[in-house]
Amino acid sequence: MAVGALYWGLSGLYVHWLQPKWELQASESWPAISCTVNAASVNRVAKPGSTPRFVPALTYEYRVDGNSYSSTRVWFGDHGTTNELTANAAVSPFLVDGDFQCYVDPNHPSSAVLLRKNNPIAGYWITICMVVTGLGFVMLLSHSINIFILFRRGLTGKMESAKDQERAMPNATCPIESGQPDEPLIVEASESRVAVAVGLWLFSVLWNGITWIVVLGIGKHDWGSTIFSSLFLAAGLALVLFALYSTLQIFNPKPILACSQRDLYPGSEFELSWMFRGSTSKIQHLKIVFEGIEDVTYRQGTNTRTEMKPFFVQTIIDSPDKTKIVQGFELVSIPWSTMHSFKSNNNAFVWQIRVIGKIAFWPDIRERFEIILLAPRATSSQKTDVNG
Repeated sequence: MAVGALYWGLSGLYVHWLQPKWELQASESWPAISCTVNAASVNRVAKPGSTPRFVPALTYEYRVDGNSYSSTRVWFGDHGTTNELTANAAVSPFLVDGDFQCYVDPNHPSSAVLLRKNNPIAGYWITICMVVTGLGFVMLLSHSINIFILFRRGLTGKMESAKDQERAMPNATCPIESGQPDEPLIVEASESRVAVAVGLWLFSVLWNGITWIVVLGIGKHDWGSTIFSSLFLAAGLALVLFALYSTLQIFNPKPILACSQRDLYPGSEFELSWMFRGSTSKIQHLKIVFEGIEDVTYRQGTNTRTEMKPFFVQTIIDSPDKTKIVQGFELVSIPWSTMHSFKSNNNAFVWQIRVIGKIAFWPDIRERFEIILLAPRATSSQKTDVNG
């Protein structure tokens, strides 16, 4: 889908903006030659279920070096428009008898244009193509970040325990025990700071590059398109600021969490320890939250809507005490009646630990650590009932 959106959007930008722009610039040096308009009308083109288009239909003849040529090109770009008044306005001056002027390419006399301008609704199509291209880049960026994170985890061994759990968690299952010793487990952050920052910079460069090319290309020819493009310029500025914010977060102290045991179940208790790699003197306030998140995807026809809402929240620490910020540990209790980790195509139950460190005049520490909560173990009485 991402590749399709990029192909459609970039192709549309080329057809409706780049190619007509280059032709328009080249025509500035084309000489004006007298021509005769033989036919002038507006054709209405309508397809079932689509908005009617009105196409100015003009046929004119001209002579170059004693040779006769004819052309039907009215302006540069697509001749059609959804505005009937615009099409009629383009045709009406040529409904009277008389000689008119057209502009002819001296190197290719068969190439001519009657009105030296772009399609009046080109800005509309350019805006749509920019939106589609932007969505394509967003989807491609999202996929790229996910692939990079998985690849990085595979290289650094971050997924040592999660790999076993993920093998047992295909489309609609819950994780099972890894079979490894139930020893303390170092929990790593779910996202890479560098990957997020690099991804945002790449996306902001692409977004702003395309936006500025379109804005500079439109220039004074189409103020409506320039007004629309200003929204994309504002979005591009926000992307740059967000990328800068993420870049500064790279230099924050890195939290390191450790669980006292590898296998966690509803009803169990574990000791959570924390410390930081890097200077902690600038952290003014630390908050660590243990929470369960339900991720539900609703499908209504062709529409898909995703909602994420917490069903369990427990604050482990919320303190400005420097001695507790540097390092510490707390006992965490998991309720018996809660839901274990689960993933399927339409919903998921995810358990995570969030670390928020407040820093004055600097981006805050915001890290998310996903943990796996296994399904409750069957008791001896339950095993006896199952076996009959």
